[in-house]
Amino acid sequence: MIAAKLKLFRYLGMAALLACPASCLTASEQTVVAVIVAKDGPSQPLDKNALSRIYLRKTLLWANREPVQPVNLSATHPLRRLFSERVSGLEPEELDGYWNDQYFQGVFPPYSVASEEAMVRYVAASTTAIGYVSACAVDGRVKVLIYLTPAGFAQGGIPSHYCSQH
Repeated sequence: MIAAKLKLFRYLGMAALLACPASCLTASEQTVVAVIVAKDGPSQPLDKNALSRIYLRKTLLWANREPVQPVNLSATHPLRRLFSERVSGLEPEELDGYWNDQYFQGVFPPYSVASEEAMVRYVAASTTAIGYVSACAVDGRVKVLIYLTPAGFAQGGIPSHYCSQH
């Protein structure tokens, strides 16, 4: 029953998004999220499924066989909510049951940090960590693997004028 409700909610949410021009999206809905790793970290391509598997701790190793260490913002951070919805289609609270089950199997949720600056610092200091920040928070300490836009996943950069407008 819950799965059917979630499926309907996601369907209705997607229908509303498709019917809504970009001008009616809120600032958070327009946010471009950058998935980041350390400057000398892995450069492997990711898609939505691979990213979801990393954050659900189903993929434990990078392609180079190093352990992957996903890092989240705190559950109440607006960017965490946006990231979770874009990657898994679920809000952080909806993943609580999943993590309760995983805990009893010895699998722990990703480490959490309080701010985007803390995320950049943490990821920059670890060649195995993966995290996310708003695209405008990216700097030379990290590199972007993929961008999560309102339209989906995108390789390459964001328009140069984006950060000056938001």
